[in-house]
Amino acid sequence: MGEGDAAIAMDAQDEMLQREAQEWLLRLTSGNVTVADAEALKRWCARSKTHAQAFAEASLLWENLGTAARRLPDPNVLGHGRRSHAATMGRRAFLGGSMAASVAMAGYLAMRPPLDLWPSVEELAADYRTRTGEQRRISVANGVVVDLNTGSSLNVRREGNEERLELVSGEAAIATTQQLPVRLTIEAAGGQIHATEAQFNLRCNGSRAIVTCHRGSVGVDYSGRSLSLREGEQISYANGTLDVATSVDPAVVMAWREGQLVFRQTPLSQVVEEVNRYRSGRIVLVNEELGRRLVEARVRLDRIDDLIGLVREAYGAQVTSLPGGIVVLS
Repeated sequence: MGEGDAAIAMDAQDEMLQREAQEWLLRLTSGNVTVADAEALKRWCARSKTHAQAFAEASLLWENLGTAARRLPDPNVLGHGRRSHAATMGRRAFLGGSMAASVAMAGYLAMRPPLDLWPSVEELAADYRTRTGEQRRISVANGVVVDLNTGSSLNVRREGNEERLELVSGEAAIATTQQLPVRLTIEAAGGQIHATEAQFNLRCNGSRAIVTCHRGSVGVDYSGRSLSLREGEQISYANGTLDVATSVDPAVVMAWREGQLVFRQTPLSQVVEEVNRYRSGRIVLVNEELGRRLVEARVRLDRIDDLIGLVREAYGAQVTSLPGGIVVLS
């Protein structure tokens, strides 16, 4: 076999490993993953260094896309006019060039990425975006401050005298330092949140949004209905339904701003889902009974993987670690 034939054979083998790694990712997202699947994946990754590398590269592709997105031009001042032509063209070039270059995974970018391991096209095209585990403070005109949480995307624009934000995905704590001359409007998941003097938390996941009022009052408009939230109240909406407001502890909801997560009698399945927002890779819970166990804990964001040890020690869970930050709990 000549050098050319050997190179072709090597490329074909690499392509096959990439396809298999992507198939493993899809199996993990199927909702039917089992302990046997986890063990089989571990054996597949252990077959060779190239197997493990292929899986790690597939599961961490989102980091490469996030790095490219951070190189895009970023407006220096929020809320004043349209984005520059250079910024718009930069995003177009990125979406049409850098993403298209990721041929092996391009087919998946039209739908929700497996395991949410990388952001969608809409999220990447936002004015401001944070990576997994990153938080960012943004100052908007008229004394509005936005703390953008992990893996979040935000658009900003001004319509007349009104500041308008759009939380495309993720979570943001929004505060006004003074009473605004005109109200602030934030769009999320098909609804609108209004405030003139308030501090509140907004979380958006697909078609669902959760609004928590920490200070002042917040108005919520959704699906033809309107209501006002007072301090310590929370409401969610999705699929055309605006739920009834409930009482919560805003300090727990917004603990992420202090570098920690607080769980009070929370099912482990929900705890894992929350922790996954802050770490690279993914924790996959395959034991339904274990997922129903209630958790009372504080987890520091700079030591987020402490949760894995806590679950192993407190509940006797089996932990299977895989390349790319994938951890299977059973």
